[in-house]
Amino acid sequence: MTPLIRTLMLGASACLATGAAHANGLELLVPAYFYPGTHSAEWQQLTDTAARQPLSVIINPDNGAGTAIDASHSTAINALRAAGGKVYAYVGTDWGARSLSEVTQEIDRYLDWYSLDGFFVDEVSEYAKDLGYFTDLGSHVRESNPALGLIGNPGTPTDIGYLDIFDTLVIFEEFAHNLDQFVAPTYQNQFDASRFGMLLHGADAATMQSVIGGAPAANFGYAFVTDGEHNKNLWQTLPSYWDAQTLAALPTVTAPVPEPAPAAMLLGGLAVLGAFLRRKRP
Repeated sequence: MTPLIRTLMLGASACLATGAAHANGLELLVPAYFYPGTHSAEWQQLTDTAARQPLSVIINPDNGAGTAIDASHSTAINALRAAGGKVYAYVGTDWGARSLSEVTQEIDRYLDWYSLDGFFVDEVSEYAKDLGYFTDLGSHVRESNPALGLIGNPGTPTDIGYLDIFDTLVIFEEFAHNLDQFVAPTYQNQFDASRFGMLLHGADAATMQSVIGGAPAANFGYAFVTDGEHNKNLWQTLPSYWDAQTLAALPTVTAPVPEPAPAAMLLGGLAVLGAFLRRKRP
């Protein structure tokens, strides 16, 4: 059993042992690559979720921005953001081999066409030799709008320098049954959990509960788990256990201790005063 699996299991067990049904500080990061025009019910589920808990959604209109604005995506994006969710646009880089000018032009098209919170940069290299390429990409985004977020997806731990470029790194994207092969980078616990994410596919409901319940304890601030299968319907639909996953990711709410009512405070004060006077009486 790897340290990550052990931590996920312990984190999930701790929630059950304390009676807590929810993880703490975890945001779902959903690759929503299904078309809003034909999957309106699923996009409505995303919007409803965004109204009650933190949610980041990745759009991918046409393996990237495509060649023209899409009205269905515009409508879905605006509704989700109005509900409180965040929207990131998918950009592929072919591990740094794609022309940087082509990538930045695609970024500019996205910004011209859609209201966004940032970019999800896929196929990020893990090696220090490619830092220059991704630094330039990040600079282009920041110069376009400093408020935009950047999520990088190498799918594996990277050189630590990539944390200077991206707000969040997805350091595990894999089949769920390969989770036992993951070894966390030595630097992970030196940073806030919001700097790291994980995407799992081909997972059953029990695995989903373990991952979502234990991710915060393993220092992951973003996660998403699906029963979709690689090379079949991956990221093309919400998982069958979507409702359970949103519930599992809800922040833990600690009930505040109620303040005493003014009348109760007055009566308590009079009682204390009365006791004091009785002790003073000769």
